[in-house]
Amino acid sequence: MAHDKEMFAGDVPPNRGEVQAHDAFAFGLDDFAGYDQLVAALYGCLNSNSGFHPFFDAFKSHFRCLQGGLLGLTNAPIRMIYGWTFGYPDGFEQWYINSDLPQQDEALLKYTALSPRQFGSFTGGDPNVDFMAMMGEQSRVWAEEAGLGDSAGMLVCRNDESQIVFMTNRHRDEGPYTETELLQMNMLAPHIENAVKLHQKLYHSKGDSENLSAALNHVSKPMIVFNEVAQVVQCNAAAEVVLAMHPGLFVTDSQEQRLKSRHARFNRKLESAIVTSIFNARHGIQDIITLFDETDDERIAICLTPLVEGENNHHGALAELVLFNAANPVDQNRLQELFQCTPAEARTASLLAQGMTAESIAEELSISVHTVRQYIKSLLGKNGYRRQTQLVAAMVRALG
Repeated sequence: MAHDKEMFAGDVPPNRGEVQAHDAFAFGLDDFAGYDQLVAALYGCLNSNSGFHPFFDAFKSHFRCLQGGLLGLTNAPIRMIYGWTFGYPDGFEQWYINSDLPQQDEALLKYTALSPRQFGSFTGGDPNVDFMAMMGEQSRVWAEEAGLGDSAGMLVCRNDESQIVFMTNRHRDEGPYTETELLQMNMLAPHIENAVKLHQKLYHSKGDSENLSAALNHVSKPMIVFNEVAQVVQCNAAAEVVLAMHPGLFVTDSQEQRLKSRHARFNRKLESAIVTSIFNARHGIQDIITLFDETDDERIAICLTPLVEGENNHHGALAELVLFNAANPVDQNRLQELFQCTPAEARTASLLAQGMTAESIAEELSISVHTVRQYIKSLLGKNGYRRQTQLVAAMVRALG
């Protein structure tokens, strides 16, 4: 039975199964379905010190996992010192903490050798690879009992003394993790890193306890937190740098502390999107809203995620900012890998990811609006989206 617990108690080349940027493969229908819900569930875990159970539930369902979790480990030797886990039998984690198994766990050693935020599969996604034959004697005993057929994982972060690894095991009846699934996990990877670091600062710092808004200053990704009345309660240092570089977007100096745009039309869109995201949080809707603010070539993509504070029934929104220059080309090869684009569709997708309309794209590429809309329709169908806004949000997050 799945459960969520918290307990305290030299360079290696990439391994087989690590998804490299040049690996070319395509997504099928509905491959991105549920991505926004996974991200929202992940950040929603920050409003409680009870761990990552809601995210594990969503991740387990989406990727058909049997067991896994976030493991806090010492570096040398590798020993487990705390963790949040799901799917393991009672007593397993305590045994794992008190044993030398982490130092001998072949899958765990593989993931600690990966670059941060890079998922790898233990079998390399090859159905002909015998998972059990790759395990050591001690690991094989419990792996056979659980019926494992593959494992995937990533190094979340590491400092001089410790590291955090995310692992997720799959039953042999489900087959190995595919390259597509690993690439989906890699889209989640930076969000997992952000959430883990924020959770550590919120609930495990040695100093005075912090709230989510204060903890944001400990992550490098530009983020803004809004309370339930759409006021900015924290704009982290990285977000302040981005806002300072962008002439169109700012936080008011008044007591109300609102995120505003100097463009009246976009300002109305922004206010509506923030309020909608907070409304969604109140009603358990996990839709992520993405919109763009632009001044000349300088643009910001704003991704809004609903936030729910379950214990006190407080609601809000989390904004992630992605600053880019429209004069700099988007990586179209990356778009082709992630979104099953033809070269022509990738050119359209790269401009969609910069917030351009179909009409503007047609003018930029010297093609008809009808052709642009056909490309967009094709991209929606290939990637399982019903709305253009969902496609754009996925592209911004993947490229950002």
